[in-house]
Amino acid sequence: MAINYSGGKKNPDLENIQAELYADSVTFRDRTIDIIEGFKSGTDVYESKTSVAMQDGSTDAVTATGDINMQVQKSAVALKSIQYSDVIDDAVLFGTRFEKSMSAGAFNQVSDEFDKKVLIQIAPAIGEDLESKLWNGATTATKTAVAASTLSASFKATVAAMPVTLFDSIPVRALYNDSNSKVVAGAGVADSVKITGTTITSANIAAEYSKLYAGSPDKVINATTGTAKIFAPLAHRQLIKIANNAVGAAQQVNFLVEGSGVSEKISYNGIEIEFHPLVSIMILTLPEYLKVLVDLVGDMSYLEIDKMANGAQKRYIKNKQSIATWVTNQRYITIYG
Repeated sequence: MAINYSGGKKNPDLENIQAELYADSVTFRDRTIDIIEGFKSGTDVYESKTSVAMQDGSTDAVTATGDINMQVQKSAVALKSIQYSDVIDDAVLFGTRFEKSMSAGAFNQVSDEFDKKVLIQIAPAIGEDLESKLWNGATTATKTAVAASTLSASFKATVAAMPVTLFDSIPVRALYNDSNSKVVAGAGVADSVKITGTTITSANIAAEYSKLYAGSPDKVINATTGTAKIFAPLAHRQLIKIANNAVGAAQQVNFLVEGSGVSEKISYNGIEIEFHPLVSIMILTLPEYLKVLVDLVGDMSYLEIDKMANGAQKRYIKNKQSIATWVTNQRYITIYG
């Protein structure tokens, strides 16, 4: 018998959904700096300094001389409460491949495939955004304070060009903060070593790294209680390799590149370089002096997803965190900009 068919033919779906490429949140994953959990807003951060002076030997009773001077200062750090949230209208998925995985029934419009293949991307997107803001950004209030400070014009311009964020990034803290452990306690320019540089290219990157290296305190370079590192923009990885592979008589291998892929390590004069989403700034210091204070690291990847109230056939999604950046031992932090 003849078969009559009316209607269009369904196009086949490409099985894989091509996901966005998200930048890795190296800071949190590898704890490249000091990540401290269990903080609530207003937590005190302590720093100590001790200085001693030599005296002539004596058999007399010890008297108070002030030749051993111990100082302890505390600074209260306020954490900023932040969140990522929105409403999901699953009805938008009707007529798409995702409708196939919705359970039968008018009230059932949640797609299991959508949750497993698309919604799952929210966590890495949050990680990428946080990683970016840890290394580049300043609050409106801090931008105003920096503009009125005694920082050099180049550093002021760098901060002014940063995106406005809800908390200050690590480089901003290394330039301007309200620590009580500075020479001049309270809000103002940081005690960090500041080096004015220029726009870095593959042609001058070795020379500019030498400025950072030479300008850093020898205590940091030769530290035995920790290992100094350079924190540099992501783009420097490419510029370093171009500089190392320059063709001609001027070719010099100024950076040591070991391994490849995820195991690759790059160093300058024995100082390992960590690449982060910094912009126009490099930092050389002991990693433990750069701090991220959080309530719980796991908050970054925790998503609360549930139905909206009052019978609405929509879902809400929410991620909430508390976070702040901080720097200690500022005189041993060298920042290039």
